Amino acid sequence: MKKIFAILACMTALTCFYAQDSVDDIVNPKNPMDRTVTVIVPENQRLTTNPETGKQKPASVKIEYIENYDEARIYYTCLDVAFEKSEAMITIADIIEDFMKEHGYFKYTYLKRDKTRHYKDDRGVKMGEMLCVIKFYR
Repeated sequence: MKKIFAILACMTALTCFYAQDSVDDIVNPKNPMDRTVTVIVPENQRLTTNPETGKQKPASVKIEYIENYDEARIYYTCLDVAFEKSEAMITIADIIEDFMKEHGYFKYTYLKRDKTRHYKDDRGVKMGEMLCVIKFYR
C-alpha cells in the first residue's frame, strides 16, 4: 500500500514539474495582468436621422477597449428627451459590426445585460446613456 502511494506521489510531482515547463510556451507574450483601457471614438457614429428634420440625433458613441482580454464597453449617450432604447441598440449593434471588421474578430457575446441610466451632466442637462459590455472572439 505504501509503495502505491509513493508511486502516485512521484507521478504527481513529475506531472507538476512537466506542466510548469509547458505552460510557459502557451502563455501569451503580452502581459496577462495588463488591463490598459483604450478609449476609441468611432469616426462613423452610425447615428439615426430624424425623419422630420433630416438631421442626426444629438448622440455620441464611445468604446473602451481592453485588448488583452478582448473586451469592450460601448457607451451610447444622448439627450434624455431624444433617447430611445431601440435606436441605441441598433446604433450599438452597427458599431460592434464595424469594430469587429477593423480588429479581425468574428464573434461576440454580451458579458452583462445592457444598462440604461438617466442623469444630469455637469452643465445640468438631462442625458440618457446605454452601456454594453462585450467579449470578442477571433
